[in-house]
Amino acid sequence: MSTAKKALYAAVGAGDLAVEQAKALPKRVTALPTQIRSSASELPSKATSLPADARKRVSTVVKTTTTRLDKATSKTRKRATKQFTDLAKRGEKLVKKVSRSAPTKRAIEQTKAARSRVKAATTSVRKAVKADARAVSAAAETVVEQAG
Repeated sequence: MSTAKKALYAAVGAGDLAVEQAKALPKRVTALPTQIRSSASELPSKATSLPADARKRVSTVVKTTTTRLDKATSKTRKRATKQFTDLAKRGEKLVKKVSRSAPTKRAIEQTKAARSRVKAATTSVRKAVKADARAVSAAAETVVEQAG
């Protein structure tokens, strides 16, 4: 599959995923107050242990930053590549589904029929214009003969 085609399919797949996620949003918003209440009850205990925990965490983070950063970058790159491929597959599946659907097939057939009718009409108009031009020329010759 070409890169351009894969990118197009990925864009279609991303749109489809966005619609799917948007449909799930009302449930998540409804559950939010309960999650906030449960987190708020834990805040006082977390606040007292925060200074000691912060010193330990800073020390650990400084020691392992390079390793973690390399791993995170590699994982992120792999995950992004996989997500791109998954979105491309999803988009390709959706495009195929739409292109095989009855309304799409009807639209294609109607377009073909319309194109044929337009071509026939163009031919008819072209012939009519030529015939009109001949008639005008003949009329002009008749007027010149009668006037002259």
